[in-house]
Amino acid sequence: PAQHKKLLAILGHLVESFESDRRYSEPEVNAILRRFHEDTATLRRELVAAGLMARKAGEYWRVAGAPSASAPSR
Repeated sequence: PAQHKKLLAILGHLVESFESDRRYSEPEVNAILRRFHEDTATLRRELVAAGLMARKAGEYWRVAGAPSASAPSR
């Protein structure tokens, strides 16, 4: 559980790099994520799996209401 909590904290930080009202192409997502780590495919997959981003037809977007690193924990 502690490792998963750390992963979620990192993903919460990463998702803040994306605007909540914008759709991104996969190359745009890769360019943003590459600033943090070269394995962009894993980062994209984890962001979607955590429910922080969604994907359809090659487009990605930040999920409305997704928790962020600055949101208070409960």
